[in-house]
Amino acid sequence: MKQLLVLGLTGLLVACAGTDNSPVPTELKAIQQTATLTPLWDNSFPSANLFRRAYEKLWAGEPPKSVLFRFAPDVTGSAIYMADVRGVAGFGSTDGRLSVKVESEKPLAGGIGAADGVVAAGTLKGELFAWDTDGKLKWQVRVPSEVISPPVIAEGVVVVRTIDGRITGLNVNDGKQRWQFQRTQPALILRNYAAMTVADGVVYAGLSAGHLVALSLADGRVLWESLVAQPKGATELERISDVTSAPVVDNGQVCAVAFQGRVACFAVNNGSLLWARDISSYAGLAIDTNHVYVTDDVGTIQAFERSGGRSLWKSNELYGRRVSGPVPIGDYIAVGDFEGYVHLVAAADGRLVARQRTDKSPIVVAPRVIGGRLLVQTQAGGLFAFGLK
Repeated sequence: MKQLLVLGLTGLLVACAGTDNSPVPTELKAIQQTATLTPLWDNSFPSANLFRRAYEKLWAGEPPKSVLFRFAPDVTGSAIYMADVRGVAGFGSTDGRLSVKVESEKPLAGGIGAADGVVAAGTLKGELFAWDTDGKLKWQVRVPSEVISPPVIAEGVVVVRTIDGRITGLNVNDGKQRWQFQRTQPALILRNYAAMTVADGVVYAGLSAGHLVALSLADGRVLWESLVAQPKGATELERISDVTSAPVVDNGQVCAVAFQGRVACFAVNNGSLLWARDISSYAGLAIDTNHVYVTDDVGTIQAFERSGGRSLWKSNELYGRRVSGPVPIGDYIAVGDFEGYVHLVAAADGRLVARQRTDKSPIVVAPRVIGGRLLVQTQAGGLFAFGLK
């Protein structure tokens, strides 16, 4: 019954976080472009706009609003891979030419992970598939529950998390379970991307109720667990403080942000708190040498001093535009919005300095920087590569 409560109310939470009750989007104004996002190539998953057919196949009718698929590309070798509900496609990283296409027998939901010549993706029915780079199925296994975030592949381990609060490590060659971590879920959780990060043999994962955990990639041991944000409020809805985006790790520091909570940075060796600031975000954060950048839940972008958390600047120019998480590129950070625009923001002061449009559909997951290029996937299945000048 508790699990039904979690899933039954998730649609309301998603609506509160970015659909029915969203703030009125700011209209875009002309900007003085001091940088240039140059389109290099674009492609899409073949027949990428047939989402409804896959939804209906899965649900035998109108899909519930609580289902929110959020896909982002990944790379292994010289190819970029993307997924949508019907399968996986690979593209050349330099020219965007389609190199491989795999149509899955089951609709995919959790995004993809690609590394070490393996591409993995999961479904809402609790299945995990792994293909080689030529599109040949290596293995498929049953995991504890539905997969709504991308697997992570590193050092011979495929790490997958499921909606029931479990994180499982699988052998990359055959899918056999190596370890499993589990935490009891609160009565109410925010259904979201909930991506993980692997660095130096450690899995960093944000949990519900505002926790961040560091697990050994080799055997799943808990190395430390720290509190990003303490749940507050009188009702279950007010007390949601889930960490729903991927933690970011760099140079001995790991940072995470919670919905209705805080952004907080910790020492990677023992999880001790370095600093924290109040903010609410489900979109995510990014880090560079001197700054931590956060997109909050109304589309404001904020920058904090990495060493101590001092607020540096706050930009409201994209308020209400359902802005994605940020990614640093050069002297800028890039974000996407609900109309398919990619915006370039000056890292020094938050000014908008460039924009380009994709296919007019939402960009809900942070762009990626691969080989110095900005890579963006849209909800309509488009994949776009941009250069920076």
